[in-house]
This record gives sequence, C-alpha cells and structure tokens, in this order.
Amino acid sequence: MSTQVRRIDFFAALSLATDLALGQAQTFALKSCLLAARLGAEARVSDPEMTGILYQALLRYIGCNADTHLMSALLGDEYVLRRDFARIDNARPSEVLPIVLRALRRRNAGASLAATTLALLQGLARATGESRDILTGHCEVAERLAKRLGLDPTLCRNLGQLYERWDGKGIPQGLRGEAVALPVRIVTLAQDAVVLTEAFGLDAAQALVRERRGGAYDPRLADHFLSKGAQLMSGLDQGASAEAIRRLEPAPQAEFSETELDAACLVVADMSDMRMPFLTGHSRGVADLAANAAVAAGLPSAEAILCHRAGLVHDIGELILPVAAWARPGPFTEVERGQADLHTLTSERILTRAGGAFERLGFLAGRHHERLDGSGYHRGMRGGDLPQAARLLAAAEAFRTWTEPRPHRTALSPATAAQRLTVAMRAGSICPDAGAAVLQAAGQRPTRGLPALGLTPREAEVLRLLTEGKTIKGVAKSLGLAPKTADNHVQNLYAKIGVSTRAAAVLWAVERGLRAENLMP
Repeated sequence: MSTQVRRIDFFAALSLATDLALGQAQTFALKSCLLAARLGAEARVSDPEMTGILYQALLRYIGCNADTHLMSALLGDEYVLRRDFARIDNARPSEVLPIVLRALRRRNAGASLAATTLALLQGLARATGESRDILTGHCEVAERLAKRLGLDPTLCRNLGQLYERWDGKGIPQGLRGEAVALPVRIVTLAQDAVVLTEAFGLDAAQALVRERRGGAYDPRLADHFLSKGAQLMSGLDQGASAEAIRRLEPAPQAEFSETELDAACLVVADMSDMRMPFLTGHSRGVADLAANAAVAAGLPSAEAILCHRAGLVHDIGELILPVAAWARPGPFTEVERGQADLHTLTSERILTRAGGAFERLGFLAGRHHERLDGSGYHRGMRGGDLPQAARLLAAAEAFRTWTEPRPHRTALSPATAAQRLTVAMRAGSICPDAGAAVLQAAGQRPTRGLPALGLTPREAEVLRLLTEGKTIKGVAKSLGLAPKTADNHVQNLYAKIGVSTRAAAVLWAVERGLRAENLMP
C-alpha cells in the first residue's frame, strides 16, 4: 500500500471536517466543489483557475473554528446558527436580525421575561460588535493555515476573501466586483446554491439567486446558474466523491513530501484545538509526549514519527459535537455522551479518506481512547488488538489531558497525573510499558522560555489572556486597566508578532508551542 498522499485527497478529507464544523452533511463541500467546477467550466476558466476553484471549495472554511467559543457563548449552538445563516443574504439586516433573535432566545430559554429581555438587548449589541471581529479572524486564520500547507500566495489570498461579496458589502476588506478573486466568486455561489437547493428546491434556489444577482453574486456567474441550473445540479449527490474531485484537478497533481506531511498534520492539530481556549496546544502536546515516549521505549525513529503525527491529528473528530456541549461545566446529556464517544470513529473516517500515510494515522487516531482491558471506546478493543503505537498514544493523551484544565475541573499537577496514570497501569487499562515510557518522557520534556520570542513581560501576559479566550474587555478586567489601554497593549502585541486578530495571535502562540503556563510573568 502506497504511503504517498495527494494534496487534493488531503484537502477533500479536510473538507469533511469543515462540513462538521458548519453543521452540514459530510458531502456538502464535495458537492459544492463539483458544482463550482461545473460553473468554472461554463465560465471557461484556465487550468490554474480551476485548481484555485477546487482548493477554495474544499478549504474555504478551514479557519472557521477560530473564536467559536465566543460565538457559542453569545448565541449558543454554532451548528444551528451556521445552518441558518447559510440560507440568507447576510448583508440584509431584515434577514439577519430574526436569526440572531432566535438564537438569543434559545440561548436564554427558561429565564424570566425581564432577564430574557435584558439578555436580548445585550446580545444584540454584542453580536453587532463582535461578529465582524470573529469573521475577520476566520479569514486571517484560513490564510495563515493555507500558507502553512504550502499553497501559493494567490490561493492563500483567495482563502482570506471567503466572506467577500460582489457588491462590496463583505468581510474583511469590502472588496467589490472583480477585485474579489474569480474562484472566490464561483465557490460562494456554488456553496449557496447547494444549500438553497437542498433546503427549498431548485426553483426557489434560482429565485433567490436571481434576487441576489449583483449583490452577493457575480451577475455573469448567477446567469449561468439561472439558465442551466438543472443541468449544473444534476447528479451532484451521486457524483460528489473524493475520486471525482481528483479527476477534475488539472495535472500535475502534487503529492506531499515528508516535510509537507508534517505541516499538514500540524494544521489538523490546530484546526482541532482552536475552537476552545482550554484545548489550545492540546494536540501538539499529545504529539510531543507520544513521540518522546516512543523514543524512551526504544522504538525505531519511524515509530516515533508515526506517534507524533498520530498525536497531532487524533482529535479532528471532536467537531462532531458543538462547543456548548464540550464547554459545559456539567455532564453530557445522554445524546451528547453518545456523540462524544464517536469522536474517535469520526477522526478515523476523516483521516482515512485522505489515503496513503493518513490511513495508518486514522487507524491510530480511532484508538486513542481504547484501553487494554476493553473499557475504552469506541470499539471496546482489548490489548491484543492494540499495537504499541496505539498504546503509547492512549497513555500520552490521558496524561496530557489530565494536566490541562477543563470546564468541569482544574488541571492536575504533573505529579498527580503521574499517580493517576500509575493507578490505571496497575488496574490494567493503560499498558504498563507505554505508561512508563510516557512518564519518563513527561519528566524530561523541555520548556521554551520567552526571551527568544522577543516578548516583554506585559506582552506575554496579554498573549496569555488571549489564549485563555479573553476579549479586550476581559484583558482589561484581568489586568485592571481601562479598555482603551488594554486595547493599546493588544494592538502593540499584534504589531510585534505580525497579526491583526485575536484568533491569529492565539494561532501564533500555538505554532510556537506556547501554553498559558509558559506565558506567566
């Protein structure tokens, strides 16, 4: 079996993860990609433009996990919210306001009339102020992740335009007309057309496209959909597959080098963890610990590399459950518990879709909560079915998770986590050899100091608060500063590290292996 990974296959697999994040069915991006390619053919695009269309359709929302916790805290279940917004013209307040009000009512269900009224008023004010920042963060993070995936500057720029519109009423730059890249215009129409057709039928979808022609959509592209809608939409359900998308990509089709494969795994790690502040750097930490444990266990370097990559990608399936469920201080509901237990299976399915080396990584990711005694999930496997790499990953993930804070508990000290891991080893759930290797690796793990990063103590403190999910008002409150002063500190930090949004600043810290405790003054 080949270990080579085609770039287009990885992007198609990644689109399954972003479908989850949007609350869409796990063929949404593939169908949109196929439709966008057909629209591109109608527009007689060049081969480079066709490649840009395919990549834009598959990767459009790779930054949409950024600041999801803020969206969820304000408006509740992000999946419901995103599905609702996908159907409307979001430049029209008359269509946006009812969705926001419904979300706020759901968010405050059960509260008194007075409390609900106050929450609605405050929520509307906050939604207006915060939504632009959140969406701008999506664009900046998408562009940064695309650069890390090795895409050329044009493709990276396109992903930074994901919310731009033909009429100039989009985000983040308010570009107008042909200043919006052609692949962006095509994919925007294609994805909306898929959503609208599935929700209301083709006739209604065409009526809405006609209404938005010259607004959200390029008029010439809209005319293609209006005149050939039935032909363009024909067979999308049956034809939308990774294989079909691969056949559409003009030659030559790029394959990942070993270095590019590592970069792709790092992107998966950061996509997985950026939804919630308490997960910042989690997958990177698991990966480092698992790889160091493999070395401590005397495994070949290839196995250590495998453990590192598996640690990076293991949690992509957590997108199966909305942020509100993961972030709740109390227990899961019965339904949520069932979904949460399936996140390992979801990780496996997403990763194996990429083929090549990701098939082995998916196998391991699908087993990071299995236990030797059969008490784990999602398959309840036992020791004989778990290779050493899977045992190391399970032990590393458990130890790392215990040393991180969660909404329902504080972080354990490394010593306490070591005690808990030892108990699990003695009880027969964690492999003793794997657990011992993880404990040895945890005791030897180096930390990175701040001086080499060029941050002052104040800048490090501000960055720490941002990684914890604080807004500028939260930073001001934590530091006892006026909001304006706190904003000045934040903007100075942004300028120093070369970003312009909170989400990108957090990603900058994650890329350098920084956790909150590394940033303590």
